[in-house]
Amino acid sequence: MRGMWRWARGGTVLALGALVAWMAIPGGAQAQYPPPTGSVTLSVSSATPAVGQSVVLGVQIVSPTGAPVADASCSFAITQQPGTDAYVVAGPVSTDAAGMAEATLNVGSTPGLINVKAQCGELSALTSVVAGAAQTVALPATGEGSMASSGGSFPWLVALAAGVGLALAAVGARRVGSRRRS
Repeated sequence: MRGMWRWARGGTVLALGALVAWMAIPGGAQAQYPPPTGSVTLSVSSATPAVGQSVVLGVQIVSPTGAPVADASCSFAITQQPGTDAYVVAGPVSTDAAGMAEATLNVGSTPGLINVKAQCGELSALTSVVAGAAQTVALPATGEGSMASSGGSFPWLVALAAGVGLALAAVGARRVGSRRRS
């Protein structure tokens, strides 16, 4: 009977280790509530226009099934600019049968980064333009290596180490218990 209890404790510890490992899996079972109503993509005809030029902003909306969404109203807004004279011409605009619409962005007279947001109902998208592209724009630090954006393998290593550590602890406890009885 005591031997069965030791195996049950060891099995419980192993099961707990497996549960910890499973919970640490990046991208494990997740859901978004409420589900998304579709997606919107915002593109620009030129990401590096000269100061004083205009570029075309293109937006495309698709449903969750990938079908184009026609007659959706979209508005555009500049969320960041280096000066004060950049502006979006026209808007709001409605999408056509292909789920697409266009507006024009005048980049103004000041070189630098201009961020534009498209808002189409609940959906939104962002894009950036660098006016007077001779200016260098630094990207934010996001990590290093090929797995940095997906969370890398670190959570896997932690989960694996935790599971192995719990399993070894269970085996060690079982052996210590059996030596005392001998």
